[in-house]
Amino acid sequence: MQQGIPRLSTRLLIGSGFLAAVLLIGTIGFAILEGWSLLESFFTTLLIVSTLGFSDLRPVDTYGRVLTIVLILAGVGTLYYIAVTLAQSAIENQFGWGRRRQMDQQIARMRDHVIVCGYGRVGRETCRSLTRHGAPFLVIDSDPARLATIQADGYLALNGDASDDATLIRAGIARARALLTAVQSDAANVYITLSARALNPSLLIIARAATTEAEHKLRIAGASKVISPYVLGGRSMASMALQPAVMDFLDLLMHSDDADTWLEELVIGPDSALQGMRVDETNLRERAGMTILAVWRADGRMLVNPPPDTILKHGDTLIVLGSRAAADRMGD
Repeated sequence: MQQGIPRLSTRLLIGSGFLAAVLLIGTIGFAILEGWSLLESFFTTLLIVSTLGFSDLRPVDTYGRVLTIVLILAGVGTLYYIAVTLAQSAIENQFGWGRRRQMDQQIARMRDHVIVCGYGRVGRETCRSLTRHGAPFLVIDSDPARLATIQADGYLALNGDASDDATLIRAGIARARALLTAVQSDAANVYITLSARALNPSLLIIARAATTEAEHKLRIAGASKVISPYVLGGRSMASMALQPAVMDFLDLLMHSDDADTWLEELVIGPDSALQGMRVDETNLRERAGMTILAVWRADGRMLVNPPPDTILKHGDTLIVLGSRAAADRMGD
C-alpha cells in the first residue's frame, strides 16, 4: 500500500499536467483566434473541457471550431485518466486493506508457530525446511521485492521491521513456538533478539551470526541458540569428506521428503505414560517402531545411547528414530 502511494502521486501529477496544458492551450488559442480576453478565453475553455457546454461566447470561424474539438477530446481524455487513476487507487487501497485484514485474522489463529525474520538465502532455505516438516510459520521482511517473492513461494508474509515491537506483536510472538532471525546484518539480528526476548521471555530464539563477536552479543541479547552458516558449512564439508555415509544418512533423515523414518523429539509431559519408566520398559521399538537414541534431561544434560535402566522423568525429551506419526501418537 505504501509502495502504491508514490505511483498514485506520479499518475495524478501527470494527469494534472495534461489538464493544465489543455487549459493553457485553449485560453491562448481562443484569445488569438477569436480575439477574446484571457478571462473570457479561460472561462470558455474550462466549460468545454468540463463538458458543461458554452457560455454566451462561441467560436465563429473554422479554426476556433477545430480548437474546440481538440479541447473536447483532450479534456475528456485527461479527465477520464484522472478519474481512472483515483478509482484504481481506491480499489487497490480497499484490496490492500482487505488482504491485510485477512492476513491479520490468519495470524491471530496461529498457535505454536515459527516466526522467520528475513528472507535471504538462509531464510529461504529455513522456510523450505519448515514446509517439509509441516510446521506453521510466517516470514517478516520489509523489502518489497522479497515480500513479493515470499508471496510467490506461497508463504505467509508480514511487511514490517522485525526489531519493532509492534511488528512482532502482530506476528503473534506471545503464542509463537520459536523465532528464527536470519537477516544479513548482525546488528539487526541483535536488535531483533533483544525485542523478541523482552516480549516473550520463554521463547526459543535461534539467531544467525556471521562473526564470533556477533555470536557472543547474540547470546547476551537473549538468543537460545546461535547458528553460524560459515561454521556449519565448514563442519559439514569436513564431515562429508571424512564420513560421507554418516552425513548422507543424517541428511536423508533430516531433509528428505521421501524417507519414512525421521529423527523426532518426544517430550515427556506430566500425563505421559512413559513418565517413571525405565528405558528398557518403554518397548517403544515393539510398540511404535521407534528407537531411543538419546535422552535430553530437563536440566540440560544429554544422555546419548542411554542405559536400559535410565529412568524417564517429566520434562525429559527423547531423541528417537521413527516416524513423525508414531511420535505424535506417543506424545498424546
